[in-house]
Amino acid sequence: MAEPCQDHNNDYAPAAKELSRAERFKATHLAARHGNYHHYYTKFRAPTVPDERLSILPPEILRNARVIDLGCNAGKLTHEAIAHCGAAAAVGVDIDPWLVEQARAAYPDGPCTFEHFDFGDASAYKGTAVGTFDVVLLLSVTKWVHLNNGDAGMLALFAHIQSILNEGGYLVVEPQPLSNYARASKRNKELRETYKTIQIKPPFDEELKAQGFERILEFERDEEGFARPVHVWRKKVSQDNQ
Repeated sequence: MAEPCQDHNNDYAPAAKELSRAERFKATHLAARHGNYHHYYTKFRAPTVPDERLSILPPEILRNARVIDLGCNAGKLTHEAIAHCGAAAAVGVDIDPWLVEQARAAYPDGPCTFEHFDFGDASAYKGTAVGTFDVVLLLSVTKWVHLNNGDAGMLALFAHIQSILNEGGYLVVEPQPLSNYARASKRNKELRETYKTIQIKPPFDEELKAQGFERILEFERDEEGFARPVHVWRKKVSQDNQ
């Protein structure tokens, strides 16, 4: 993926004039091509601590687990996996270097670390993100991977997640509905051509089953007026290890 446009001083708004609410909204979405909204956890999500997407999970999923949070934004949820849910360690990954800097500044110590790279690119994994994990968090980012990388990008991401997840480990997904894709592509013309080519559709049941996952839980939930389910998949244990 291309690196996102950055304007840290103005939070995406051009300095030349005062923008209307509609213009500001459009400018925000144009800049956040990868879903890398600045101030995401103060302006876009409910400010619950811990994040409800973690607290609804059975406690044993995160307890003592090594977790990787793909698309971590400013790191709030990554940190909460340890501080409130008992994870042993957590790595947050984001494509936006400014957000990674924010996360590192907010959570400088302890077993919570942050990496800047395109997590859709299997060759980019490095540093503390090397190795395997007990839990992969893929929350509210599948739309952005799909719109920027197409079907091939989604399938490559699922294959890579399968390769870094321990057998019996968990993939927690918050898939965005296809209707959200249409709105995002209308706001950002750079995403429109890819949107037209998309054939596989959320919640990606068949694609994840083909990678050796089984869905074990599904939570329907409503947050701040929009519905966002959370699905928990488990990587099957091979016959040799049973």
